[in-house]
Amino acid sequence: MTFFAWNTGRDRQSKAASVVLAALVGFGSAAVPALVAPPVAQAYTSRVNVFLVREQGESFDTLVQRSEIVARAAVQRSFDADVLMTDVIVTIIGDNQGVSVPILTVPVSRSEWQLRPDVTQWANYYEAARYLVGDQASEPL
Repeated sequence: MTFFAWNTGRDRQSKAASVVLAALVGFGSAAVPALVAPPVAQAYTSRVNVFLVREQGESFDTLVQRSEIVARAAVQRSFDADVLMTDVIVTIIGDNQGVSVPILTVPVSRSEWQLRPDVTQWANYYEAARYLVGDQASEPL
């Protein structure tokens, strides 16, 4: 069975095209995507942990508000630092006298952040932190 018939009257371009076609048939479909597909862009996620020290006399609600402000800045700074970064996960950890408790985590994609740069929209709050930290302004963390 003959796949290709060589015509001696064909020009070089025609022969070259036949050779390429023969190579593609010989390699199967594995060669086609390599010749056609553009290189894949590398996307990645940044993970940022920020420790906030609870101020003396600061209530838990105030600590959460401060955490939101810091998280917003950390998300924006992460996206500004690298245009290839597609996702950011910022975790805010409350700290006092060696005791550390996660307050909130903000996992957000660049496209979500561009549509709505609001930490409260994307944040996951750790309600258990209220009990571990204490809700009274005078209680230490």
